[in-house]
Amino acid sequence: MVPEAKGIKYDECEMALFRAKLSYHATIDERMASQNSNLTSIAEAQARILKGWEIQMQGTKDLAGKNEGRSESDKRAMAQYAWRYTALENAATKTTGKG
Repeated sequence: MVPEAKGIKYDECEMALFRAKLSYHATIDERMASQNSNLTSIAEAQARILKGWEIQMQGTKDLAGKNEGRSESDKRAMAQYAWRYTALENAATKTTGKG
């Protein structure tokens, strides 16, 4: 059953950020402890992306209000953060051979 059916408003942008945070927190300790400088750099870049993503998300919430949807430009910006994060995650899993 989808969240909307229960009266919960589903926000794709927030869910994408939530999944990215889960992924990041599940792997950060291992990557930072790694002797592989590529993994360390990827983890640091992902942290910067998540921080920017959260700032963008909060800014759009503040501007749009609670009852209004996001503009198309905001959705594109959020999609760009998601793409950047996913591209780095894919590079990290290729580096480690996991995934």
